[in-house]
Amino acid sequence: MLTRRELAVKWAAYALCTLLLMFLRALLLGNTQFWGVLPFLPPVILACVASLEDSLPATVFALAFGVYCDLLLQAPFPCLYTVSFTLAALAALLSKSVLQQGFVRVLALVFLTFLIVNVFNMLFFAAHSGAALLPMLSLCVRETLVSCPLLVCYPLFLLIHRFFTV
Repeated sequence: MLTRRELAVKWAAYALCTLLLMFLRALLLGNTQFWGVLPFLPPVILACVASLEDSLPATVFALAFGVYCDLLLQAPFPCLYTVSFTLAALAALLSKSVLQQGFVRVLALVFLTFLIVNVFNMLFFAAHSGAALLPMLSLCVRETLVSCPLLVCYPLFLLIHRFFTV
């Protein structure tokens, strides 16, 4: 069992790692597009943390990270990332009973997180602008596939998790 101080240091390390990765992504990739889409890092970060931590701490992280992303990133409607990241962290609880911890579970959670975020986006655009489903679906698949190589950050989160695991 970790002490309060150790828990605070652990979550501060996660937060620092998250900020560093967001900065590096903006610095190195900027507005570089692949297949017409930008790689999107926040769902990858959320999947990494949610796959490693228990359900309650992962959900709290998802809620806080969602608020951070809602304040920092543009979204079609308010609280998109807060709601979708929280739902994805809760869905991670189900994946823990099906998949063992490791890269396969993280990859599945990345796909699930992108699916949740993109379903909300597609519903919003279909309701407000009548956008066609097939182009939106194509965009979602391309964004997910382009963002998957960003899973190179998983070993960093795994290192933090193992350092604090008793």
